[in-house]
Amino acid sequence: MFVKNSHIILAFIYFALLVLSSPIKDNSNKALKSSQKEEEEVTLSAIEISDNEEIIEDSGVEILSDIEEESQAAISNDDLIISEIIKEIDVTDKIQEIDNGFRFSKIEGNYGLDEFIKSNGITSDADLIEFLKENQLISESANITLEDHGFACSSFLVHKRDEDGFYFGRNFDWIHSKGMILLTYPENGYSSISTVNLSFIKDNNNSLTEEELKNLSVYVPVDGVNEKGLTVSANMVGFIYVDNDTPKPDITPSIAIRLLLDKAATVEEAINILKEYDMHQSLNLCVHFAITDAEGNAVVVEYINNEMTYVHSPINENFFLTPGDYYGNSVYILSEDNIETFPSSQRRYNIIKERLEKYPTMTREQVRDTLSASSGEDTSWSIVYDKDNKEAYYYFYLDYEHGYHVKL
Repeated sequence: MFVKNSHIILAFIYFALLVLSSPIKDNSNKALKSSQKEEEEVTLSAIEISDNEEIIEDSGVEILSDIEEESQAAISNDDLIISEIIKEIDVTDKIQEIDNGFRFSKIEGNYGLDEFIKSNGITSDADLIEFLKENQLISESANITLEDHGFACSSFLVHKRDEDGFYFGRNFDWIHSKGMILLTYPENGYSSISTVNLSFIKDNNNSLTEEELKNLSVYVPVDGVNEKGLTVSANMVGFIYVDNDTPKPDITPSIAIRLLLDKAATVEEAINILKEYDMHQSLNLCVHFAITDAEGNAVVVEYINNEMTYVHSPINENFFLTPGDYYGNSVYILSEDNIETFPSSQRRYNIIKERLEKYPTMTREQVRDTLSASSGEDTSWSIVYDKDNKEAYYYFYLDYEHGYHVKL
């Protein structure tokens, strides 16, 4: 998985240039640094959403002048609540497909996660497919590959208006992606709602049965919420490949999300679980994780130079938040001659930041509208996770007038 030679050279050159010229100042004294030693105890305090401006500053990212006008224009429409029609989805064992191609299903019982935990883990997508075959979760004849389509996403945590608890909002930004909403009820773990990008999965000989597709989907979520109110989402981030090599067992990002949804009830537990594994990149994508819990704790976990770090932030976008050389940068090396930075990530961040400052508590509809304001033409789906009621509201392809509701 590790990229060699010209990719590495180009990555260092472009990161060096961005560090020197970045318009984002390194407010490392404001950011809460993570513990980087394995033995250091994790202690977290709940986010005080009532003092939201201070929390946003902790992440250290400032509004950029060249996109401030666009961000403010989005804020000016904040009071225009969109009317909506919500369809209740009765999720069953069968895969249901709605008109826009998105699917819903559930899976109960043993889907092999405990066997995975007992093993030494996996270091690649090919290893995952082999694990599923060895445990008879997909057939030996299946010809499956996981392909890189890339994604650039937003997420944020906000306190509910007029009641206790929190909402977690999430945009998945990659054009023409198809998703499956999967409810899981494991024999030994927490139940959860998760979202799978089916566009990552290529069934090369069209051999997967419905049950096999569900078994595979268990291990490739991009976000989710569990019965304890823990939410996890993966957001694409700049070019730093992760390839740890210690005696610890191995995982990839999507399996990390499944582990946390099934086994962690709090942010503290999630961080301690991640510390037990070596992380390896998959799909040739670099990601960081937004993790929040029912008490309002929120962190962004990142891997830089094969070291796990985290910062406290209710917002996550597509640039690094860890103080240091990569702070605030988002460089994407799509090929040797196609290296880009994406200012849209800063635009989305500023829109969410401003709206959280204007509304430090929100209704579900305001969370939806914040996702709408920070969306783009490539947004495939938006989710409002209600952490306390163990439910989710989905909006597909920028249609915020029609939503779909699922509940554990």
